[in-house]
Amino acid sequence: MNTVVSIAIILLLVGCVGKNAPQSQGKTPTSPNVEASIAVEPILFVADGLNADGSLVKNYQRGLQYAIDYFGNYGPYYVYLLGPDSDRSVREIYRQRAMTRVNKGSRFPPAEEQIKEFLNRPNVVNEIKSVLAGTAEGGLTWTQEPPMLYEDVTTNTKGREKDPIENTWGALHEYHHVFQMAHCDTKQERTSEKNINSWMAEGMATYSSAKFMENLGLIDFKDYMLKLRKSGANIGRPGINEFLATTQDWQLNDEGHWDLGTSAQVYYMLGAWATAYLVHVQKIDERVVLKNWYYDIPRIGKSASFEKHMGLSLAAFYQKFDTFIRQEDDEVMAIFR
Repeated sequence: MNTVVSIAIILLLVGCVGKNAPQSQGKTPTSPNVEASIAVEPILFVADGLNADGSLVKNYQRGLQYAIDYFGNYGPYYVYLLGPDSDRSVREIYRQRAMTRVNKGSRFPPAEEQIKEFLNRPNVVNEIKSVLAGTAEGGLTWTQEPPMLYEDVTTNTKGREKDPIENTWGALHEYHHVFQMAHCDTKQERTSEKNINSWMAEGMATYSSAKFMENLGLIDFKDYMLKLRKSGANIGRPGINEFLATTQDWQLNDEGHWDLGTSAQVYYMLGAWATAYLVHVQKIDERVVLKNWYYDIPRIGKSASFEKHMGLSLAAFYQKFDTFIRQEDDEVMAIFR
């Protein structure tokens, strides 16, 4: 049988909805609507053949709980740690996943038809094939229609089980996305005022997860930021230095890098350094950069919220950061002294 692990928490239902948007005055950081909290349990589904000694779930929860303590509790949140050892276990988990997506507020189509529809979706069929083939894919997904939920799906968790550092790291990174998406209208384009740009999503999550890993005593944050420049660290080559040496025409807010194959360098690596620039050069409190400014996005939009909380416009920030990041390693690393 698959293992189902639950963590009792308090859920804050905060989204890009007018009635839930927190009010703010002056420079005071806004807060989520605590009156919308309800008891809920994030659930981890673990396929047969994994977590024999309990370490897989333990190391994942190490990151998840840290992130929840920092950002607050959002969801419902389902985590799927899958592997190819048991066809029956995998298919049972996917049926349970389909059940979480049933819209109980709708009488038509019936629940069983909704379950079948989900399981027959081409992307779901292909995902199950990837699980059973042992192919490593996955990441954070979320629904845009009721029921609203978030999912972290890992199709082959064998590697994650053998690497407790990356296991914890991944949990931290993906939960930052849960927080971010709870304050954005993901139906709109990344360029819209009610959604965030890719560098904000991936760069801030890359920065936060690395910083939190250091806080947990698991990595050296400064060393990691330097490796992003020199080698790409755990994200992949080329690193920032090589990318900048060969690419002059790039912009953080250009959403075209997904198609150009340069998303890792721009959104993740340069995005992480852009986040570091806000914290260590602009001297903005870390919680404002990683968390507080998001609360105003549903109400006033990302540009106004960014300027309100960061103290400069996005346009001014992009210009300042472009000049900063083109410096030599020793010059940019000096911001951490």
